[in-house]
Amino acid sequence: MGVRGLTSYIAQRAEIYLKPYELHNTALVIDGDNLACNLYKDVTGSYSAFGGDYDDFYRAVLQFFHVLAECDIRAYVLMDGGYEERKLRTVSKRLRGKIAVIKKINPCDSITLFPLHLKEVFVDAVRDCGVPVMRCVFEADDELAALARKLNCPVLSYDSDFYIHNVKYIPLITLTVKVLTKRKREKPLDRSLRRNEVKHVEKRTKAHKIVSGITTTNATAKSEKSFKTYKYLDCCIYRVEHLCGRGALSAEKLPLFAALLGNDYIARSAFSNFFAVGMGKAGRSRKLQKQQRRIRIILQWLRDQTAESALAKVLSRLKKSQRDSLVSQVQAAISGYSNEICHAYDFFDKHYEDVFPTIEPASEPEDEEEEALSETEHENNLAEESSEEAEEEVQQPDDVQETELQQEQDDEEDQEEEEEEGDVDDTIEDKTLLFPQWFLDKLYPAHLSRYFVDLLHLRKYINNPQIEHFPYHDANALALPILNYTFALLHHVAGAEAERQLDDQGQPVSIEYTYLTRALRVTNVRYYRQPIEKAPAHPFEPSNPDAIHLRAVFEAFVPHANVPQLFEQLELLPSDLQLYFLAIVYWLHRSEHCDMLHLHALLICLVVVRTVDVTIPAERDPKEFQQRFGKILKQERAKRDLEATEGVKRGVKPALLELTVPERMSHVPKSDCFLVQEKLLPHFHMQEIFKKKYDSYSTTVLHSFAEFQSVVYQLNGLNALLDQPLSSPRMNRLYCGAFIYNLYDLLRNRIDVRYHVEHFLLADSRLMFDFYCYLFDWCAPFVPSWKLQSEADHAAAKAVEKKRLKKQRQAARKAAAETETADPNEEMLAKTDNDEDEFFDLNNKFCVLKV
Repeated sequence: MGVRGLTSYIAQRAEIYLKPYELHNTALVIDGDNLACNLYKDVTGSYSAFGGDYDDFYRAVLQFFHVLAECDIRAYVLMDGGYEERKLRTVSKRLRGKIAVIKKINPCDSITLFPLHLKEVFVDAVRDCGVPVMRCVFEADDELAALARKLNCPVLSYDSDFYIHNVKYIPLITLTVKVLTKRKREKPLDRSLRRNEVKHVEKRTKAHKIVSGITTTNATAKSEKSFKTYKYLDCCIYRVEHLCGRGALSAEKLPLFAALLGNDYIARSAFSNFFAVGMGKAGRSRKLQKQQRRIRIILQWLRDQTAESALAKVLSRLKKSQRDSLVSQVQAAISGYSNEICHAYDFFDKHYEDVFPTIEPASEPEDEEEEALSETEHENNLAEESSEEAEEEVQQPDDVQETELQQEQDDEEDQEEEEEEGDVDDTIEDKTLLFPQWFLDKLYPAHLSRYFVDLLHLRKYINNPQIEHFPYHDANALALPILNYTFALLHHVAGAEAERQLDDQGQPVSIEYTYLTRALRVTNVRYYRQPIEKAPAHPFEPSNPDAIHLRAVFEAFVPHANVPQLFEQLELLPSDLQLYFLAIVYWLHRSEHCDMLHLHALLICLVVVRTVDVTIPAERDPKEFQQRFGKILKQERAKRDLEATEGVKRGVKPALLELTVPERMSHVPKSDCFLVQEKLLPHFHMQEIFKKKYDSYSTTVLHSFAEFQSVVYQLNGLNALLDQPLSSPRMNRLYCGAFIYNLYDLLRNRIDVRYHVEHFLLADSRLMFDFYCYLFDWCAPFVPSWKLQSEADHAAAKAVEKKRLKKQRQAARKAAAETETADPNEEMLAKTDNDEDEFFDLNNKFCVLKV
C-alpha cells in the first residue's frame, strides 16, 4: 500500500531509525512481489524493453535463495492476491503511467518494464529452491506481518507500510547479498550506523538499487580455527520503537499518522483543511522536501496528543461526508497493523513437512531498553531536523504551487468519488470468507495467478500492458476468448452457478465482467464490458476438473486448426512443451501480425535455452564466457577442424538413432553446447545500433511476441484452474526476449532460413538442429493456409525486390554523376536549331553589340 514519503524520510535519518543487523540462523518472511520486481529491475535493466529475459531473472532468484540457505535462513514467501475495490482508482492511475512509458519506449533508457510472466517465473524458482510459498487473497502486507509476529522473525520487503506495522522490518534496500563470515562472540555488538553507512542507505534509496551483485564469496574474518564461526548477511533492521521513541509516539497513533501522510486508499488532499488550520502549513519548498516537512510536523504534533484526541481534532476539520469514511479506513488500518489472523501459518504447517523447525535466535540485542530511543534523544533529533530543514527552505515558483494545488484538487475529487463508491468488504474482518473453499485450495499454493481473485470477486480484469505497437489493439485482445472462457468457468461451477439478473422483459441477463486496458493510440485507459452469452460447453467441477475444457477452447475459437489431429499430435511432444505449442497454434491462427519468421525465432530460442542452460553453466557475458571456457573452446575447435581436414563427418551416434528426436536432447554433448553458445552469445545482448539510432527498434515486431506471451499466459491460467492436465510451461527455459528479437532481426534478410540455421546458427550441433527441424515440421500442418507461402517463394520475392532496389540505386548514382560532368550551357545551346541564326560567342562579352 505504501505511506507517501516515509521511505525517503527514514533513509535520510538512517542513523536514528535503522540499526545494523547480522541476518543469519533465523526465519525470514519475504514479500514475494516486492522481491521479484526489485530483483528483475537489478538483473535485466534495459533488456526489459524486449519483452522479458526470464532466463537471467530465474537464475538470479535461485542465487538469492541459495545465499539465504548458506546463512541458515529459513525463508517463507508470500505473494499478493487481487485488488480491493478501494484501490482500483490507484491501479488505474498507475496503469496510465505505465502506458505513457511504453508509448515512448527507448531501449537505451534505464526504465524497467515488468514482463507478463514475471511473477510466475519467480514462483517457479522459489519452488525449485524448496522454499514454502503461498498466494494471499488480497495484498500480502497483513499476512506478512501476522506470520512474522507469530514466528518472531523479521520481514524482508521494501514497502513503507512496514515502518508502521508492529514487526521487525529489514528494508530490502539495506540488504547486501554477499555471504560474510565472522567469529562467534559471547555478546553481540550493539552500535549505531556509521556515517558512510548512512550515506550508502540514502544513495541506494534514491537510485532504487536493491541487489545488484549477488555473490557467495566469503569475506572471512581473521581468526584461528579453534574459534567457531558463522555466516551472515549484512543489513539494517527497523522496529516501530525506533520511530516512536520512549513516550514520543505510541503505536496506537501510527495508523492515523499513516493516514495523514496519504496512501493508496486515503488521498492526502482529504486533510487539506486540517493542515491549513489545524497544524499549519509545512512550508514552501520543492515537492519532496515539502512532504518531508509534513512528516516532521505531524510527528511533533502527535507527540502531545492521545490517539482519541488526535482523531477527534482531525475529524473536526473534515467535511461531514468524509468523516465516516476516514474513521472506517483508520479502523481498518489499525486492525491490519495489529492483525493476528494468519492463514499462511496454517497453510504452511499443513502442506509442508517440518516447515517450522526450532531455530536459534539471531545475534541481536533484544533488550528494549537499549534499542528504544529516549524521549530526550527523540526531541533533540526532531529539533535538529527542524533547524537543518529551516536552512534548506527555498522559495517555490508560482507555477509549481499552482501545479501542486491542481494535483491536490484532483486528489480530493478522486477521494470524494471513492467515498461515494464505498467498500462493503471493509466490514468483513476475515476476507477469505468472501471466497469458496475450492477456490482458496487452488489459490493458496500459488497455482492461480492474482487476476483470478479479481475475476471472481470484483468481476474485473486489469490488463497488464506489454511492449506493444500502439496503433494496434492491446496484445491481450488476441487471448480474450480464453479469458472469457475462464470467467465463464468461475461463474458456472456445478451446483453453485452465479445468479443471473432479469431485464425489463423478464429475460435473464448475461453475466459480464469489466476489462480494463489501454485505449487505442492514446495514453489513456478504457473500460470494456465483456458479456458471456453462453455457458461453458462442459460442466465444471472444481474437485474433479476435466481437461476437455482446453479442447473446447480450440474447437470454439480455432476451428480451422484441425483440432482432433492437433491433440493427437500433441502426444509426440515432450510434456513440458505441449501447452506451449498449443499456444503457438492458437497464436498462428488468430494473429494478423505474426509471420513464419516469428515462429523460427521462437523455436530457435526454445532449442538453445532449453538445451544449453541445463547442460553447461549459464553465462551471458562474452568476456566471462571466454575466461571460463576459453581452453575448452580452443581444444574442441581444433579437434573439429582436424576432423574436417581429414574428411571425417560428424553425425548422430548410432546408439542415439534408436531414440526419438526429443529423447536425444538429453544426450547433447557439452562440447556442442559450448560451441553453439559461443557463436550465439552476442545475440543475447542489445544491438549496438540501438545506442546510436534507437528508432530502428521495432515495436511492430515485438507486438506479435507480446500477443504470443498473452496467449501462453491465458492458456496457462485456464490450465491451472483445471488442476494442470498439461505441464505448466517454464518460461525461463523457453523465452528470452532480447535473444528472440535479435534472431528475428537476423533472419529477416535470409533467403533460406533453414539453411542459415543449419550452417551458421546451429552448425556445431546436429542434435540441436534436428530438434529444431522436428519442432518446425510439427507446427507446419497447423499453420493457417494464408500463411503457407513457401519460404522459397518468400525468399525469391525478397531477392527480386533486393535486385530492383539495387538497380534503382545504381541508376540514381549514374544520373547524379552525369549531372556533375555535363556542360551547364548545354540546354541553352540545344535550343538553337537554326544554323543560319546569328553566332554568339559566349567568351566575348562584346559579341552582342555586333550589327
